[in-house]
Amino acid sequence: MSITVLIAEDDPAMRRVLRKVAEENADVRVVGEAADGMDALALFKTLRPQVVFIDIDLPGKNGVTLAREIFAIDPRAQFVFITAFDQYREEAFDVYACDYLVKPFKIQRLRQTLDRLRSLLSSQATHQASPGMSHLPDIPAGALYMFRTGTTTTVLPIKDIVFISREGRKTVVYHTGGRLETGENLNTLAAQLGGYPFLRTHKGFVVNLQMVREILPAGRNTFEIVMANVEDKRPLLTREKYREMEQALKGNRPR
Repeated sequence: MSITVLIAEDDPAMRRVLRKVAEENADVRVVGEAADGMDALALFKTLRPQVVFIDIDLPGKNGVTLAREIFAIDPRAQFVFITAFDQYREEAFDVYACDYLVKPFKIQRLRQTLDRLRSLLSSQATHQASPGMSHLPDIPAGALYMFRTGTTTTVLPIKDIVFISREGRKTVVYHTGGRLETGENLNTLAAQLGGYPFLRTHKGFVVNLQMVREILPAGRNTFEIVMANVEDKRPLLTREKYREMEQALKGNRPR
């Protein structure tokens, strides 16, 4: 598959480096460059790239603000922050950044990020090509999952997982007995738990469909999901994933 990239960076020399490394790969195509946040937003609306390289300290519009506005347009967009400032890391991961590179960084580090993006986007394309999760097997009812929690490992019955969310730099697992924090990557957990009843409803959430109780509007293109067993937090659902949820639930009705 081809990966399209937009570069939002005010330093011309850094833009050249990013373009050169990205285009070492035959399947990566840089479709646009912008030197300020306003131009980057306009280019994103026109070009709709899959990946955006974003400098935090952009003129016209801060890089984190730019990422939030792009995310509102397309929750599937992948962000790689490239900046001289380490202190914005938590804000960047709040908008589900794929990576955060602090200048100066090694070129190999950027190549590793591109490899990870390739794997992630390829997995998403496979998932979208098979609506209703029909390509994935149901998870066995008695299955267990081991979560790394600091220096220990917590084992949970998979059926007890309500949903998983990305919160700052942590991944949080909400389950019928409470919640636990793990350093494991949400994308990795989404792939490993792939199969009914789990669905990636939003960039920041993986939901157990058997725990869904209500779906409430939360904006023009977003919904909130009321879940069983968790009262103080609601996962988000994009309009695109709403249709996928419908198909998944229809495909798994009792016969």
